[in-house]
Amino acid sequence: MTARDVNVFYGQKQAIKNVSIDVSAEHVTAFIGPSGCGKSTFLRCLNRMNDTVDGARVEGRIELDGQDVYASGMDVVQLRARVGMVFQKPNPFPKSIYENVAYGPRLHGLARSKTDMDEIVESALKRAGLWDE
Repeated sequence: MTARDVNVFYGQKQAIKNVSIDVSAEHVTAFIGPSGCGKSTFLRCLNRMNDTVDGARVEGRIELDGQDVYASGMDVVQLRARVGMVFQKPNPFPKSIYENVAYGPRLHGLARSKTDMDEIVESALKRAGLWDE
């Protein structure tokens, strides 16, 4: 994956300025820095999670295997299946709890019906100790 001259804006506020990096498939890459310096904002650009943030705008070029991840024909669901991230704090989609839990099973075609998906979501929340919450 490569990023060239990436800039990120939230409305008029620029959060990331001219970031360029090559991320090798053969290595583990970690972004380390103080709170608020833009680590999560940049990471969210790599799999287009910033698309879910109102007013967010990404400039520059980010490529995965030579393909522009911001190209109009990019399948964002497949991109997110290939480019996963683990954050220190939970980083849910701006959707319901149900939709956040159902995202992975839906992506991988694990439910044949809404009833199947309901059972998967309920089971996952129970295993995580969150069903009664």
